[in-house]
Amino acid sequence: MKGTSVYLIPVWVMCLTTLVGCKRAVDWATSNFDQSESSELPISTVKPYIKSVVVHSQLSTRGIFDAIWLSDAVRTASTDVLITRSGKSLEQYHALLRRQLEENKHYIMFYVLTEYDVPLGDGAQWHIFLKIGDQTHQPRELKVAELSCEYKGFFGKRFGKTKTAYLAKFDAQDSNEKPLIEPNQTGSLRLCVRSVEKHAVLEWSLDETGKAVKDV
Repeated sequence: MKGTSVYLIPVWVMCLTTLVGCKRAVDWATSNFDQSESSELPISTVKPYIKSVVVHSQLSTRGIFDAIWLSDAVRTASTDVLITRSGKSLEQYHALLRRQLEENKHYIMFYVLTEYDVPLGDGAQWHIFLKIGDQTHQPRELKVAELSCEYKGFFGKRFGKTKTAYLAKFDAQDSNEKPLIEPNQTGSLRLCVRSVEKHAVLEWSLDETGKAVKDV
């Protein structure tokens, strides 16, 4: 044991020396190079609106799906980040946000991420639809989308070079012009992804105001 200790001492000394040296290097870099100001994304605001599911078949992964519901809260957060990043005026901010919130009156929209070799839509292995209560709704539009920097930031590590982003757009009202998400009613919003063999659900629980309930 004594012999072992003799050999271990220089190793610990080297580790401590290295750590101290690294700290000094970081302190020196911070003091001598402008670090600029950091901007924080409103992750706590958008987190309840992001859901993920992994579909397995025994030991193999059949699909990984991530989605963000483009609710009023998410639209507002993305507009805040965009305006801060671009330095646009307050008038431009209100105009952009007004357009996005107006669109939400007509559509329920999601950005959905999949692996590039797991496409969605008609003719693909996986199809997507929306369930609110007992009613099933088909997308009015489903297309490959280019995510803005804001939404890439919201998805964080979920987004990568191997992922394809889709925009899924559903009507916000039924054929009688009745809102699918009614005020003062709790429930859930379920985005379903289905193949011939597998079925996955991304679900948002709603409070009485129609907002997503935070996960406990």
